[in-house]
Amino acid sequence: MAVYTETKTYKTKAHMGMIDVTADFQAAVSNGCREKNMNSGIITGFTTGGVAALTTLEFEPGMVYHDLKEAMDEFSPYRDEKGNVIYYHHHDTWHDDNGSSHIKSAILSPFITIPFVDGRITIGPWQNLTLVECDTRNRVRDIVFQVMGE
Repeated sequence: MAVYTETKTYKTKAHMGMIDVTADFQAAVSNGCREKNMNSGIITGFTTGGVAALTTLEFEPGMVYHDLKEAMDEFSPYRDEKGNVIYYHHHDTWHDDNGSSHIKSAILSPFITIPFVDGRITIGPWQNLTLVECDTRNRVRDIVFQVMGE
């Protein structure tokens, strides 16, 4: 089995900012297929850092700018109705304000694995691979793409 790895860097926006990285997953597969003579296999994307995630969703404005953030805030809100940062025990360790961010990224997951066949990722027409920034600040994030196949 052949293995190909590449890394790409992104500038993310705080509080559930999202970037469509579908084309980057496909580019990594294409590069891996070309360099390692692969045709079919899997690609795994892994985002480094404790409070970012990768998922699939329909990358449209309602979902990207409202719906997912509102749903995740139900599970792990950042501020209360008065605008105060909600306390999480995590804050005691690092004296920061991103306990809710860690919960959101754990629920979503820092990695995703997609099969590819004939050099093409096998996602549906409304399925976009998406980098989600769960932290309370803008960040710079890497995605490590690892392509494995034959």
